[in-house]
Parts: sequence; structure tokens; C-alpha cells
Amino acid sequence: MDVVAAEPACARGTRGFTLLELLVVIVLAGILISIVTVSVTPDPRQLLAREAGRVGQLMSLAADEARIRQQPIVWEADLRGYRFVSEAGGERKLITGDDLLRERAWDRELVSLAVFESGAVKPSQILLGPGAPPVRVPIAREWIQSRLRVELANDLVRVSVDFDESGRGTVVAN
Repeated sequence: MDVVAAEPACARGTRGFTLLELLVVIVLAGILISIVTVSVTPDPRQLLAREAGRVGQLMSLAADEARIRQQPIVWEADLRGYRFVSEAGGERKLITGDDLLRERAWDRELVSLAVFESGAVKPSQILLGPGAPPVRVPIAREWIQSRLRVELANDLVRVSVDFDESGRGTVVAN
């Protein structure tokens, strides 16, 4: 029987990672994590445009709801958020049963909010301070509505939503 002398572990060819290999892996992991973080975190300037698009879609939905209920609906907004309110018999009620038309807060608090009637240069309603009464836009039950522009601004960007005769909103970056 042959007897093989015991060799130390490092002499048998098994070895660990070198410091350089570990550093390369850590740097690559860091780069990948930063790419994922940047792509997941939305640009604060795009958040307002996305919220303006949501307002346009929700106002169109509220117009459909007003036609179905045969009751006027009003969009109320202030610098902190917005809500849809139904008005029947002189009574004002916040719409709560519909999850889509629920009260919402802006992603980032606004610094100004203005409503322009069709073709007007000056706003018919403007909100510049937190203590002012909310802007109120009645949503018509008719299929043809007057043109309207809602202008939203936070501390980074200004965005407008243009509503056509059918009540469909289109986001326009200013």
C-alpha cells in the first residue's frame, strides 16, 4: 500500500477568491443596483405630467358618471389635492362609493392651479395660496362640452391639460 503524505490545503490547488476578484464583483453589483434604482425612481418632473394625465382621464370618467346618474358632478381642487363632488338638490356630497373618483392628494404639493375657459388668455379661476377656496370645474352631462384648460404647477415644472369638446384631456408640457 502506498502512503501519500498529507499535503497542506493550499498546496492541493484549492484556493479562495482574491481581493481583486471580490472588488470587481462588488463594483459590478453597485453599478447594477444604481441602474435599477434610477429606472425605478420616477423623475419628479414626470410625476406632475403623469398626475395631469390622470386628472384628464378621471374628468372624462366623471362626465360619463354624470350622464349615467343624471346629476351634475364638480371637480374641486386645491394645492394639496382634488376630489369629485356631486350636487343634487342644493346638497353637496363627496363621491365616495367609486374608487376611481375618490379624493386624491397631489404627488408633490402645487404652488399654483389655474383654469382657463376656451380661448381665454387670463384664467377664469386661479389658486396661488393654501388658504384660498378650491378651484371648482363643473363637469357637464352633455356629450359636447366647452373647451377648457387646467394648468398645474409645482416647484419644478408647469403642466397643462387641454380638454376638447368631447371632454377628453390631453397633457401639454409648458
